[in-house]
Formats: sequence, C-alpha cells, structure tokens
Amino acid sequence: MDTKSYPEAGDTLFDILVKNINEDKIVIDLEGVVSLPSIFLNVSIGKYIKDYGIEKLRSSISFTKISETQAKRLNEYISKLATS
Repeated sequence: MDTKSYPEAGDTLFDILVKNINEDKIVIDLEGVVSLPSIFLNVSIGKYIKDYGIEKLRSSISFTKISETQAKRLNEYISKLATS
C-alpha cells in the first residue's frame, strides 16, 4: 500500500477485512509500517468497528510484526471508540 494515500490504504484494508470476514482469524502484518494516523484508522479499523462491532474486531483480527508504539496506538484508538 506504499503508493496509496492514507485514506486509500485504509479503504483497501477495510475491503480486505470485509472480504475475509468469515475466516477464523485475520492477521494484519505491520512490518514496514511507519505510522498509524487517524486518517488511516478511521476508514479501516474504525469503519470495521462501526459496521461489525468491537467484539468482532477483537475476536477475528490480530496483528503481527507490530511494534510496542503501534500496539499502544491501536489500543488507545480502539478504547476511544469503545467508550464513545
């Protein structure tokens, strides 16, 4: 997704998640990902949570090659959505 803008990359990730929603587990590889800005997360993870719920996200999606900073960012983002 290197050649895409953050919103385009987020839309692409969302489409991939929906396409694979019936899989037991979806693993997102974050190797080489430098940042996770809100403009990306809103149209990918945020939209997924809005459409399918936070529990579906937690039960079906995991991340690999994720840095401590990325994990903290995602946890804060997801927690913020869960309380709003």
